[in-house]
Amino acid sequence: MQVIAHRGASGEFTENSLLAFEQAILQGCDGIEFDVQYHQASGEFILLHDNYLKDSCSNNKTINIHFNQLSLAELTSAKYNICTLNQALKCINTQCLINIELKSAAQGDQLADEMHKLIALLRQAESNNTISYAQIIVSSFNHHTLTYLTTHLPKITTAALIACCPIDYAKFCIKLKVKMLNLAVDCLNAEIVNDAHRRGLKVWVYTVDNPEQIKQCLQYQVDGIFTNFPQRTRHFISSIEQKD
Repeated sequence: MQVIAHRGASGEFTENSLLAFEQAILQGCDGIEFDVQYHQASGEFILLHDNYLKDSCSNNKTINIHFNQLSLAELTSAKYNICTLNQALKCINTQCLINIELKSAAQGDQLADEMHKLIALLRQAESNNTISYAQIIVSSFNHHTLTYLTTHLPKITTAALIACCPIDYAKFCIKLKVKMLNLAVDCLNAEIVNDAHRRGLKVWVYTVDNPEQIKQCLQYQVDGIFTNFPQRTRHFISSIEQKD
């Protein structure tokens, strides 16, 4: 079972940061997952989970500000210390798998524009030998992004993100032409895993730090788990396998 560092080694270091990625690699992870947002003003992709950032006002009150209300320079400054997708790819390089979670809810022309720019960025990174297509997985709750990417950049792997148990289990993945199902641990059951495997899909489960849930994932033979503590999780898995 593969160990994927959820937003890097985020249980010990700032999530979605270059430091968290570096440490996850040192801890022997099989892959790194991070969240990607599209910054409209700059046309750049940035690593950020939430849409809103906390900011302090002159009266010492804290307000929430949408990332698109800030410039790229502000977002990447020491105040927020947000990195770009390009920086993340260069940091991780070809050292492990990379799971890019797209946070965009865009549709129509906006979706096409964002995906066109993402594809151009990935093609450039592959051309520069920063990454290989074989190591890239793109996942999203916005399944429209996945169908676009499988059509226009079929060399990468796509994964359907869900936080539910569909009535037909993994059948919906066939229409999306994805190769993976990334499933919330709270929705995990043997039936959906078995159904996905019968359909030739890999199953990764998020976010798994609890020892009992790790055991459950091993029991159901999932292919990988996202964890905030890659080293600790790896050691726990090894201890279970040695007992067996």
